[in-house]
Amino acid sequence: MLKQIRKHRWDYPYLLPALGVMGLLIVYPFFYTIFLSFYDTPSSRPEIFFVGLDNYRELFNDATFQLVVKNTIVWSVFGTLCPFIVGFLAALLVNQKLRGLNFARGLMIVPYAMGFVPASHAWRWILHGDFGVITGTLQSLGLIKDSIPFLQQASLIMPSLIMINTWKSFPFVMIMLYAGLQTIPEALYKAARIDGASSWSQFWEITIPQLSNVLMVTTMLLFIGNMNQFTLIEIMTGGGPASLSEIIVTWIYHASFQTLRFGLASAASVLLFLVLIVFSIFYVRALTRSAVQGG
Repeated sequence: MLKQIRKHRWDYPYLLPALGVMGLLIVYPFFYTIFLSFYDTPSSRPEIFFVGLDNYRELFNDATFQLVVKNTIVWSVFGTLCPFIVGFLAALLVNQKLRGLNFARGLMIVPYAMGFVPASHAWRWILHGDFGVITGTLQSLGLIKDSIPFLQQASLIMPSLIMINTWKSFPFVMIMLYAGLQTIPEALYKAARIDGASSWSQFWEITIPQLSNVLMVTTMLLFIGNMNQFTLIEIMTGGGPASLSEIIVTWIYHASFQTLRFGLASAASVLLFLVLIVFSIFYVRALTRSAVQGG
């Protein structure tokens, strides 16, 4: 080890600028967030006060934060499951040798290519309760009389956001799984057909096992991305009404920059980090296993 360090000792100075930027933008904010989570930061005074674990106790006892945690679980689970199912079906479809699929592939990638900001504003207009495209179309056809408050009604707001997230995220799943399907040797399917295996048996005995690592990596990436999703929810609903669509990431933003409870927001950030680090470990293991098997 020391021999390798001495051998490359003149290479390390070239890394110092990058390490400095990483320290400034990543390492320092990370440790300062942990430090701040043990302090109260009243907006009326410039000083901060050490409160120990009080911020964490407040989070666990706060009914609103409990609702936010529940929303985050529902959002992350269904926001991962729905795009995964749709993306998997889309990958199986575009993997077929049919006419017009090249055009279909390009068309299905469009939602993923759109930025979250324009996509969120477009869907906000489409789902608007009074002037939205869906409500206006259904009313003009005589199918409904009253407007549909997709983004205001408690029973509709989270399903609406999950639906939008599914539309936006399923192309990512499709691309990942389609790439995985392309690596499966055709000889495996030919041998299975010779042995009389049905299409269903080929799917469960060949496709799923061969895609196991890709499935795990894709699921973990999607889940972690959903737990960190800020733009779509903030633009569509701002976490409202009454925190019904608030998730931890948006709650942290509002606690920090609207109520100036930086200590409380830092405590929530630490808790979110601990949850994400667990899923990140599974992701790294799946990625490493995939690399070893691929090599």
